[in-house]
Formats: sequence, C-alpha cells, structure tokens
Amino acid sequence: MRKLILCCWVTVFVFILAGCGPLNAINPLPGDDMREEIIIEKDESQHLDVNVQFKYGDLTVTGGSSEWVTGELHYTNDRIRIDSDYTTQRENGAFTIEQKSKRKINAIFGNQRNSWDLQLSNDVPIDLIVDAGVSDTALDLRGLHLTGLVVDAGVGSVNIDLSGDWHESFEATIDTGVGETTIFLPNDVGVKVIAKTGIGNTSFKGLISQGKNVYVNEAYETSDVVIQIVAETGIGETVFILK
Repeated sequence: MRKLILCCWVTVFVFILAGCGPLNAINPLPGDDMREEIIIEKDESQHLDVNVQFKYGDLTVTGGSSEWVTGELHYTNDRIRIDSDYTTQRENGAFTIEQKSKRKINAIFGNQRNSWDLQLSNDVPIDLIVDAGVSDTALDLRGLHLTGLVVDAGVGSVNIDLSGDWHESFEATIDTGVGETTIFLPNDVGVKVIAKTGIGNTSFKGLISQGKNVYVNEAYETSDVVIQIVAETGIGETVFILK
C-alpha cells in the first residue's frame, strides 16, 4: 500500500511538471552535449557486484562486453554529476555508477538528454542492482551469468529480457511503479513468479497459475535450473511472457 501511495504522488508530480501533457521542463536548463566513456578492465575477480543508480532518462544494460564493464554516457544537462567507482576485495569486484546533481534542485525534463548505454561481461558471475527513477529502462540480460538481480523502477517503461539459456539458478526482485513493464522469460529452464500486483493489469502469457499469485512455466517441475522472481507491480500494464 505504501508503494502504491508513493506511485500516485509521483504520478501527480510528473503531470504537474509536464502540464498534464508530454514531459517538458518548466524552465529548461542550460547544458553542453557531453559524453563519457566507461571502461572497467578485466582483472582477477571471480565475481562482480554491479550497482546502477539512475535518476532519469534512457537506460540500457546489455551483456557482451569485452571488459568487465564498458559503456557510454550521453547527457546535455550541466547540472548532472555522474560518479563511478570500482573496488576489489579478494576475488570480488564491485562497480557502482550513480547519477547525482551538482545542485539540490534539478529539473529533469524538456529537451535535456540523459542516456546511459552499459555493457557487462558474460564471463563472470554478476549480482546486478538497477535503481531507475523516471526513465525508460531496457535490460537485455541474455547471456549474462547472473547470480542475483534487483530492479527498482519508478516512472516509465521497463523492458527486461531474461529469456535464453541459463546454467545456474538465481533469484530476482522486480519492483515497478508507474508505467508499462514487459518481462521476457525462458522456456527451457524453470521459472517461478511470485506476483504482488497493484493498481493495473498484470498478465502471465504461457505461465501456469499455481494459486496465491504464483505462476510457473512447464519446465519448472523438471528443470535443475530455476529462476525465481518476486515481482511487485504498481500502476500500469505488466506482462510476463515466455520467449
């Protein structure tokens, strides 16, 4: 309930800023066209913790990086500050990237651009945390070696692709606020979704209901590998679909 109340207030706030129309800034901010490159080179780490803290804009995360992490950040708001850090402890590497503001109050809409395109390595186990505020978020996680996933999204569209072949079980927590969410799931490994639905429509295409908001695929009963998802949805349409 607390989540839904917060979502409602966020929705009201967004529409106030937007004038009940497309998201536009009340006072557009000055800024130059800025690009930053992210490269975290491979080292001796045997596991990565990746933490992405994104406030607004367009966020894309995929696999296939030739290093631990690569990416490009493109933004036009000179009040944005992006901090990134990589540390190692024994055989564990930890990468954090966080969007901050140089001032306490930061307008977030209008013609200002803020897009992150991050690629992660397929060659190492990863615990991934993504905290996305007001954004369109696309997480194509196929091919990664995930050992854990947490996604917390505020306002905007969310697309998460967990289809494909997985060789190790893991648990995921997906918490969405306001907007459309699509989550693609694999056919050939076990899937279990525990859904806590809010105000909106939630559908489960190709999944079998076990009652009490629990859904599984056909492979769940026999697969040695299981992806278990606890999903809390807010306002909007959410679709879980086998792919």
